Amino acid sequence: MVQPKSRMEAPSKLWMTMIVIVMIILQVASTAGLLVYLNMSMAHARSQGVSEELRCLGLLNALEKEQDVPDGLVQLFGEPCIKLAEGIKAYISKVTENIISQHAFQERQTTGQPRSKFLTVGNPRPSAHLTLRDSGLQGLTSLTPQMDLHQSCRHLVRSWGNQSFGSHLHNMTVSNGHLRIPQTGRYYLYAQVYFRYITLSSISQQSSSESHQVVQCVYKKTAYARPIQLLKGVGTKCWAPDSENALHSIYQGGLFELRAGDEIFVSVSSPLVVHADDSSSYFGAFHFDL
Repeated sequence: MVQPKSRMEAPSKLWMTMIVIVMIILQVASTAGLLVYLNMSMAHARSQGVSEELRCLGLLNALEKEQDVPDGLVQLFGEPCIKLAEGIKAYISKVTENIISQHAFQERQTTGQPRSKFLTVGNPRPSAHLTLRDSGLQGLTSLTPQMDLHQSCRHLVRSWGNQSFGSHLHNMTVSNGHLRIPQTGRYYLYAQVYFRYITLSSISQQSSSESHQVVQCVYKKTAYARPIQLLKGVGTKCWAPDSENALHSIYQGGLFELRAGDEIFVSVSSPLVVHADDSSSYFGAFHFDL
């Protein structure tokens, strides 16, 4: 009785095993099919994305060459692609400008050019161009001779200002005719004074040697007690007896090594004939880099 029952149970176990195997095979096949489908979908989407990127790069190329955007690309991608292309173009331009500026700066450093050459306009080098102005209060020049100066030009010209057209005062100060040097270095100094005798009657009141000779000097005042003479100019003129005006001017200029705190000023021999004129009587200095 036991043997027939065991024979009946054996076929049922075999069928169950076969059913399980078939289900596993079907599950594996469906999973593999799903993976294949997903891979094909991703490949298709990737190919579409590459095609769209290539077309958008075509739009970027058109923008880079300053050409009109093709209508087909605008209709296909619309505003997002245009913004993307313009953003990429702006980024490329910014990176390119930074590379060029860094290369130019490194090239300037390798050539050994001084750093002061690249000062910005907001921080100009010390410079001044002053003109002679008649304030009517103190007069153009000092009538009292300054005894610590050379006897030929002891009268200080003090009414310099920067209110006229073309005059300026950058990183320097002027007080009572003295132009103060702010920093140590080489400075080019220049000065010109316009001498004018209104009538020859004023000349006749002086001796012949004094009336026909004018002297102009540029001095440097330092920590020493006595100012140092830097420039001296002498002019001797013979005017016609019937002339209404006797005119003369002296120009001076030179390059000097100055220290911070030094003061520069101009003195003349004949204070009464100094004439205030913006284009003829002037005094200036500027820091000179070598």
